[in-house]
Amino acid sequence: MRFPDTVVAIVVLGLISGVGPGGRVSAQEKEKVEVLGTVYPIREPDMVEWMKDHAASVFTPERLARLRDEKREALREYAKNPPGTRVPRTSEPVTRWFDPSITVPYDLRDSEGRLIHAAGTTVNPLDYRAMTRRLLFFDGEDREQVRWAAMRLEEEGRRTLPILVAGSPMELGKRWQRPVYFDQRGLLVAKLGIRQVPAVVVQEGNRLRIDEVRP
Repeated sequence: MRFPDTVVAIVVLGLISGVGPGGRVSAQEKEKVEVLGTVYPIREPDMVEWMKDHAASVFTPERLARLRDEKREALREYAKNPPGTRVPRTSEPVTRWFDPSITVPYDLRDSEGRLIHAAGTTVNPLDYRAMTRRLLFFDGEDREQVRWAAMRLEEEGRRTLPILVAGSPMELGKRWQRPVYFDQRGLLVAKLGIRQVPAVVVQEGNRLRIDEVRP
């Protein structure tokens, strides 16, 4: 890298003029140093302070309040009408089975290091805790399915959990005066392998029975 002649001259002058530690120069030596140019004060604004001032001018209290209101409204709208999953209406009743067993990929130990399950062990959650309620999956945008689900829930009461694959859980919850759940991003439908709705999921033994039925 080539340095400008001015820089080289300043460095050389500093070396030969006996500049002490910390860049201190005696009064006598100052008189010997050639003045190469006028030194001006730094006029550029402090970048951190500039960013603070800019943020304060852009994100005023009024704008922050408006952004909070917009975010709150977006969340409310999402809760009222979350994006659903398109699952075909049942055309031909089918019964499927789902085994929730998993294979442990590594040793599972408690907080004291005692082995709970060794790697490679197959574990079925239903062997340890039963599913005490039915799951009823249906499309809340299909009026016939909604009517069918309402009658089913009237008969079975709290023993059945209504789960929407599409539609507004808040609207149905208010109408039915009970919690209505929603399958976010169709995760449960995909996991259980549900291909048609309405579908009723119940435990039988250590498996889940899935009945895809006509409304």
